[in-house]
Amino acid sequence: AGVGTPYPDSSSSRGYPPARSSTSHRSLDPIDSTRGSDQAGSCKQMAHNVGTALDKAGVTRIIFIRHANAAPPGGKKKAEYNGIHDWQKDDQMRPLTDKGKQQGAVARVWYEKDIGVPTNKILITSGARRASETLQVLCEEKAKKSIFSAFCTSSNTVGMAADMELVGSLHPAGIAPKCEALFDTHGYAPLAKFYGMEGGEEAFAEYGDVVCKELEAVAERVAMKKGNTLSCFGHAVFLNAAAMQLIKTWGAEEATVKQLVDLDLGEAEGILIERAGDKCSIKHMSVRPHALWA
Repeated sequence: AGVGTPYPDSSSSRGYPPARSSTSHRSLDPIDSTRGSDQAGSCKQMAHNVGTALDKAGVTRIIFIRHANAAPPGGKKKAEYNGIHDWQKDDQMRPLTDKGKQQGAVARVWYEKDIGVPTNKILITSGARRASETLQVLCEEKAKKSIFSAFCTSSNTVGMAADMELVGSLHPAGIAPKCEALFDTHGYAPLAKFYGMEGGEEAFAEYGDVVCKELEAVAERVAMKKGNTLSCFGHAVFLNAAAMQLIKTWGAEEATVKQLVDLDLGEAEGILIERAGDKCSIKHMSVRPHALWA
C-alpha cells in the first residue's frame, strides 16, 4: 500500500476511481526531424487548439510537476540493455527512493497551500511509476485517526479528492527520439541549453505540441467537472517544453517566455501557469535552498 505501488495497479486495488488512459505514447508517431512545413503548421494548430479547449473548459491554471528523486533503471546503465525498448520498459518502472518520498512530503506543503487537490478538474500523470508515485505523495487524502482508525490501513490513506488520468505523452519515450538523444547526451538542463543546440528548439517544440494535443482531449472530457486546475506529473525539461507551447497560446509576453526557457525545474518542483484575461504568468514552485535538494 501507499506510494510504493505503481499507479496503474493502485487505482484498482485501493478503491480509487479507475484511471482513464489518454492516447498511449506507443500509438503516436515518433517525431521525425525531416517533416516539412505541413507538420510545422499542424503543430501550430495543435497549440492553438489546446488553449481554446482549456478556455472552454474553464481551466485557468495548469501546474506541471517533475517527479521526485527516483532509483536508476534496473541499476544498469543505458548501454547495458539489450536495445532501447528494454531500457524504456525498465525506465518506466523506476520507483521513488526514500529521498524522493521525503522530497514529495516537503512539496506537498506548498501544493496543499497554493494548489489544493479539490481545485483540480483531474489529476494527470505520465505512465512512469516515479511520476504516479509523486502524484500519490502530493495528492492522497489522509484519514483522521480519531474517525477512521478502525477502518483504514496503517497509512490511513482514503483516496483522492479528484479523478486521475494517464497521459502517455508526458513520458517522452518513443515520441521524441531527437529530444531523448539530446537529453541522454547532455543530461538535465533548462530549455535554454537545448535551444542552443542544432535543431533543439524545434524538436522540443514538436514534442510539446504532442503533449498539448493530449491535454486538449483531456480538457474537452473534463469540461463539465468542477475546478479550474489541471495538475500534470511528468519528467524534467520535457515538462518545460509542454509548458512552453501552452503559454504561447495564452498570450505569454517575451519576458515570461524567457523566464520559462531559463527555468531550472528540480525534482518534485512545479511550473505553475496562470491565465488572466489575454495574458498568462508562470511561477516556479520550489523550496530550494533545502537539504533534500542539495
